[in-house]
Amino acid sequence: MSDFFEGKQFFVFVFAWFVISYLILWFFGGACTDILSGGTCFSSQALSGLSNVPFVNLILPLNQWFSMMYWFAPIAGFVFAYYGIKWYNDYFESKFAASIWLLPLLLVALFAGYYINLSWYYGEAARLNTSENVSVGLYFCLSEVTDAQCNETVSKINQELITQAQNSGSNKVHQFITIRYWSELKESIYLTFILGALAGWLPLFLKNLLAKKEE
Repeated sequence: MSDFFEGKQFFVFVFAWFVISYLILWFFGGACTDILSGGTCFSSQALSGLSNVPFVNLILPLNQWFSMMYWFAPIAGFVFAYYGIKWYNDYFESKFAASIWLLPLLLVALFAGYYINLSWYYGEAARLNTSENVSVGLYFCLSEVTDAQCNETVSKINQELITQAQNSGSNKVHQFITIRYWSELKESIYLTFILGALAGWLPLFLKNLLAKKEE
């Protein structure tokens, strides 16, 4: 079995897995037929049921691939991860990058990295809207799954803050900008990039796992 993960056979396996994983991501992105306008998206209706599946509905289905960047991001993620892991392991003579420990690191890079990105992006809007009478902050909807739940929660908080300011006679009101974290993440090409990177890591992880078992 170890011979399968060597030479040309392994390269064929990696290429086949790349095609399969790319088609899976494309399917979860609506299976759109046009790079620029989206065209017909065949799987959009079929994937609607996933919106009711806990945890899965947070990142799937992906945003429909209406931009060339959606088509390119998984390819870039796969190539970057695959050759980056190979370089790291060869240069440092280590198998760490092909181990299971890379999985939580990639997930941290996904969730925490995008949280920081949104903080920078919307933080500027909050600063621009802050004045002598209004202090604007950010509210990340993490427990609220749907956009409606998110908007309702922030609306209630903002109204309560206005009421508190009026009752206390304060000249300054605190308000929050709504950040739909999960919806923003699903619409980001960064998500498809990381998912592509995970796909690029998997063949090397399996190869490393098999080698450890045979040792």
